[in-house]
Amino acid sequence: MFRTAIPLGRWAGVVVRAHWSVLVVLLLITDLLASAVLPQAAPGANTTWYWITGGLTAAGFLASLLLHELSHAVVARHHGVEVRRITLWMLGGAAELEGDPPTPKADLRIAVAGPLASLLIGGTALGGAILAAGALPALPVGGLAWLGVSNLLLAVFNLLPGAPLDGGRILRAVIWWRRGDRARAGAIADRSGQVLGAALAMAGFVQLLFLGQFMGLWLVLLGWFLIFAAQAEFTAGPLRERLGTLRVGDIMNASPVVAPGWWTVDAFAEYAARTGRDRVFPVLSFDGVPLGIVSLGDLVKVPADARRATRVIDVARKDREVTVVGVDTEVTALMDRGFPRAGRDLVLVTRAGGLAGVVGADDLARAFELTALDHRPRLAGGPVSKVTTDH
Repeated sequence: MFRTAIPLGRWAGVVVRAHWSVLVVLLLITDLLASAVLPQAAPGANTTWYWITGGLTAAGFLASLLLHELSHAVVARHHGVEVRRITLWMLGGAAELEGDPPTPKADLRIAVAGPLASLLIGGTALGGAILAAGALPALPVGGLAWLGVSNLLLAVFNLLPGAPLDGGRILRAVIWWRRGDRARAGAIADRSGQVLGAALAMAGFVQLLFLGQFMGLWLVLLGWFLIFAAQAEFTAGPLRERLGTLRVGDIMNASPVVAPGWWTVDAFAEYAARTGRDRVFPVLSFDGVPLGIVSLGDLVKVPADARRATRVIDVARKDREVTVVGVDTEVTALMDRGFPRAGRDLVLVTRAGGLAGVVGADDLARAFELTALDHRPRLAGGPVSKVTTDH
């Protein structure tokens, strides 16, 4: 889902993105504030000012979510854990860490940082609203008070003891410290997250069906997300242990069909039609340097009358859209980067600057399934195929 996120630049050295669903949240919060909260806090104001104040307050709330995630990121980097990016979306935010915290203490500090930031923001905003009451118009004071209360509630909710909430990370860190087994601690936190998600979803259904309150739908969505995310983490934990030190070079396709970047779309489509069953291809330069990837779906988007003049490199996805790793990268690192989509993505595997092979969705699935059967995948196939036909 996060692949469709919009980049918002770098904040404190961390890439920040926003999923399109953030716009839905922005509109919903603005509507709630303008139509219900602010008219009660400041009756008699102009409707336009209700919407302006509501929009600014909603934007402030999203900014506070970003600060919450940035707090996680800053503390994680302090403990040597790199942060790939932060993504804001409909149900909050996610700071994607590269790897696990090295110690229970580091795990605890990273988890606590977010709720502490929300408590600080909430306390500051609510305190400011109290001090400003009487000195400023009721409308901005009402917006500031709502921002403070919402951040305090956000901090309390995030401290609930279930993964993937911060409270679940805190629970994991404490059990890890007490028992010395991170995997077991993570499994307990994940199970707790599933129970918590089920409870929230049930409460949402009751609120929606029996009390007729639309906000129950929000609890249902949140509960479903917690169940799904906790189950995914619970499944990934044992899988990581089984994969151990398995390298990307052990599971890659070492002889993929490649797309010469200087070929035309029409020429390569003709070649692909009679070469294997691949749908996604690594794109190489004339010197054999990997430049990106291209799928048949990408080529279809080129207008028919332009396919004889458009080069493959002009259609290929490059740079941040493509994952490039070395042959010695551990397979578990690919799990952290996100799974390639079947028929859409490829991981480019390099050795000494050249293409050594590729890893697709089927290659990863095969590795996971063989590992579950207690068998280690073995690299098959020769070197990357070269295409020499001129077009």
